[in-house]
Amino acid sequence: MQLKMPRERLRAGVIIALLIWIVMGVLQWRHALERVEWITYDYRMKFWRTGKPLHPDIAVVIIDEQSLAAMDPYLGRFPWPRSAYGDLIEEFFLMGGARAVVFDILFTEQEHGARTHGPTPSDLRLIQAGQTAGNVIHAAQFVREVPDEVDTGTLFRPLPEDFRNRFAVKDATNFADRGNNSYRLPLDGLYQTSRGIGGVGVDADRDGIFRRTNLFFTYQDAVFPSLGVAPVLDAMATPIQANEGEILFGDVTVPLDSDGHFLVHMCGDVHPYSIAGIFDSIMKIKQGDIEHLLVDPFEFQNKVVFIGASAAGLSDLKATPLSTKTPGVLIHASIATNLLERDFLTPAPAWASFLVAISLAIAAVFIILTTNRIALQFALPTFMGLAYGLLALWSFGQGVVLEMAAPLTAVALGVVSTSAFLVFTEGREKRRVRAMFSQYVSPAVLDEVVDNYKNQLRAEVGTREHLSILFSDVRGFTSLSEKLEAEQVVDLLNIHFSVMGEIIFRYQGTLDKFIGDAIMAFWGAPIPVTDHARKSVCAAVEMWRHMNQVNEQLAAKGYPPIDVGIGINTGDVVLGNIGSERKLDYTIIGDHVNLGSRLEGLTKQYGCHIIISEYTYRELAGEIPCAVVDLVRVKGKQVPIRIYWPLALPDDPPADMARARTVAELSEQAFSAYLARRFDQAADLYAQLPESHLRDLFITRCKAYSVEPPDAEWDGVYTLTTK
Repeated sequence: MQLKMPRERLRAGVIIALLIWIVMGVLQWRHALERVEWITYDYRMKFWRTGKPLHPDIAVVIIDEQSLAAMDPYLGRFPWPRSAYGDLIEEFFLMGGARAVVFDILFTEQEHGARTHGPTPSDLRLIQAGQTAGNVIHAAQFVREVPDEVDTGTLFRPLPEDFRNRFAVKDATNFADRGNNSYRLPLDGLYQTSRGIGGVGVDADRDGIFRRTNLFFTYQDAVFPSLGVAPVLDAMATPIQANEGEILFGDVTVPLDSDGHFLVHMCGDVHPYSIAGIFDSIMKIKQGDIEHLLVDPFEFQNKVVFIGASAAGLSDLKATPLSTKTPGVLIHASIATNLLERDFLTPAPAWASFLVAISLAIAAVFIILTTNRIALQFALPTFMGLAYGLLALWSFGQGVVLEMAAPLTAVALGVVSTSAFLVFTEGREKRRVRAMFSQYVSPAVLDEVVDNYKNQLRAEVGTREHLSILFSDVRGFTSLSEKLEAEQVVDLLNIHFSVMGEIIFRYQGTLDKFIGDAIMAFWGAPIPVTDHARKSVCAAVEMWRHMNQVNEQLAAKGYPPIDVGIGINTGDVVLGNIGSERKLDYTIIGDHVNLGSRLEGLTKQYGCHIIISEYTYRELAGEIPCAVVDLVRVKGKQVPIRIYWPLALPDDPPADMARARTVAELSEQAFSAYLARRFDQAADLYAQLPESHLRDLFITRCKAYSVEPPDAEWDGVYTLTTK
C-alpha cells in the first residue's frame, strides 16, 4: 500500500470533500435521508429491545379479538357497557390491590345510545367504581385543530377550573406552548372521581411509524402529563423543568430529540392479559369458584395496570419499530417503564451527526487517494463504514442514538465520487500503462506496474536505469529454417518462445522483444528490484535447462532439436518508449545493451550455453558459482572485460552446489596461471575441469603458448574482430 499524496490528488481530494459537504448539507436540509435513517433506527430497536420486558410493577390488559368473541354473549357487541369496566375496577383490581388502573380508552361522552342528558346508569357505575377504588387514571386529549367555517366555538375554550386545579402539574416550568387549541376531557363526573388524567395522542413519523411522543401536553398555560407519565409521576422527583433537548425531573435528566419529543424505548417482550380472562375470573369469583381462575387477581397487587385495545376493529393498533401491529397501550406502558428504570434514548445532536458524516467522507476520499491497490481502496472504506455501523448499533444498546444513514451515505459518496475521479482521470493513464506493458511483463508484475503507473509514464520521455539485459539466440537457425516449411518455422519458434517467455515472466523479467529467432529481455524495470542480476542469471539457467522440454515438444511434431546461447550484461541504459508516432516500443538502448548482445554471440565460440559479464558477476556476490571463461575485448570496445559461465542455481541440491563451486574455484586458479604465463600449470589445471569445449580450448592455447610464448606486451586479453 502506497501512502503518499501527489499534489494533483490532494487538490482533487479537497474539491471532492467540499462537494460532498455541500451535497450532505442539502440532503440534511431536505430530510432526504430521513426514511433510510428510520429504517436503521427500527432495525436497532428490534435488535436490542425485542426481548426487553416491561418493568415488573407494570402490567397490561388488552381487549383482543378473543375477548370480543368471548364476551359477545354477555356484553354484546363492542363498545361494551361502561358498567363492565366498573365491575372490572371494583371486583378485580380493587380486590387485587393494583396501585393504579390506567385506561387507554377515551370516555369523553356519555355512553352510546343514551336518551337522556348527563351520565347514564352505566356511566355512573364506572364513575362510582373509580371513586371507590381511588386509583383510576383516565385519558384526555389536548389537540391543535385547524379552524374551519363550520364551528369555531370549540376552539380556545378555557379548561374547567376544577379540572385544571386537580390535574395540571403544579411544579412544571419552562414548557413551550405547542399551540393546542382544543380538548376532549373525560365525561362530567368521571374526571372528578379520577386519581389522575393522562394526555393521549401519539403522532406517527412521516412513514407512519410511531417512535416518539410528548411526555407532557400543554393547554393555554397549564401542563398535563401524558398517559404513560401520569401513573408514575409520583415516583419522579420534582420540580419538573423543560429545557432545550431535555426535561429535568429533579436531578433526573430525560433526553428529548431536537423537536422536543421523547424517543420511546419500546419493550418487546410483553405478555399482556386478555380482558376476557379477567372477566371470566370475575364471574367465577362471584360464583364462589376461586380454584379455577384464569387470572389470579393478586397478580396485579401493587402494580400499575394499563388497559387498552389490540383488536383490529378498535383502531388502536400502531406501527412501531418492533411491529406493524402494536397495541397503542404498549407505547404508554413502555414510556412508564422507561421512566421507572431510567432507561432513555439520547439522540446525538444534528451538528455532531453532520460532522461525523463529513469526517467519514473525507477519510474515505483520502484513503482511496493514498492507496493504489484497488482491493484496499474499497476494502478500507467498507471496513470503516462497517465499523461505524457496529458502533452505532452498540451505542444504541447503551442508550445513545447515532445517526447511521448520513454517515454511511457520506462514506458511499466519498467512495463513488473518488473512484469516478480516478476512473475518468488516472484510469485513462492506467489503461495506457497497462496497454503499454501487457506484452512485456507477467500479469502479476503488470498489476504492480499499473499500481505505480505514475512512475511508468516517465517512459515516454526516457530515463536512465541500472538494469540486467539478456539476449538468447537459437544456434544455426538459418540453416535449420531452410529445411522446414514456413508454417513449421513459425510453429517451432512459437513453441520455443512460449516456454522461454514463461520462465522470463516467472523471474519477473520484462520481455522486450522477439528478434527473428532471438529473445531480448531485461530485469530491473518497470518494477525496480535490487537483485535483478541474480534474477536474470537464474532465468538464463532455467531457460537452458528447459531446452529438453522444448525439444521434446518439437520431437513430438517431427521437428529437429534446437540449442540456444544466452548472454547477460548489467549496466546503465536508457529506458523509454522509442519509435515513431505510429509505433512505439518500450525498450532499452546503450553500450551495455550492445555488450549483452556480443556476449550471446560468444557462447558458440567458447562452447558455453550462458555467458555473463564481470559487471553481472560482481552483483551476484558469490551466490551463484561461475567459472571464468576469458578476458575479452569485444569489437568496438577498448576496455577488456572478464566473462563467466554460471554453473548452478542457489536452490540446487547441496551436492550439485558443492561440485559447481569446486569447478568455479579450479577455473579461477587455471585462468590466473594462464594470465601469469604459467602455461604448463594452467594446462594441468584446465585438464582437471569437466570435459567441455572451453576446457579443450584453453588446453590448446596453453600448449601453443608453451611452445611459442606470446610477446612481452601480451596481457591475456582476447580481442574479438567480429560482432
